[in-house]
Amino acid sequence: MGILLVMLTGNKVFEVFGVPVPEWYAGIQENKMMAMVGVFFMGNMMESNLLSSGAFEVSVNEEVVWSKLETGYLPSLEHLISLIDDKLGAGATGFKPDFENLGGL
Repeated sequence: MGILLVMLTGNKVFEVFGVPVPEWYAGIQENKMMAMVGVFFMGNMMESNLLSSGAFEVSVNEEVVWSKLETGYLPSLEHLISLIDDKLGAGATGFKPDFENLGGL
């Protein structure tokens, strides 16, 4: 996602950080559409390879909270947050995530 953002913003990203524009970036700018398609397909290929391994574990303070290898499925976001809250002791404060406004960050 970050690579696509850099391709869409042009040289502005490098100017903001005060970094000279790399030579390889000129080739990407000349062939934006082909580069975006390549990044998209490479990202999907990497995602499918990582998910096909079945390894998805979440740990809190070095204690496994969720393991897809043990349960056989992925938890919902709400369930995962409640498990993490329980491990951190935040469940006593009544934490309620605001999923509706999450996109406004």
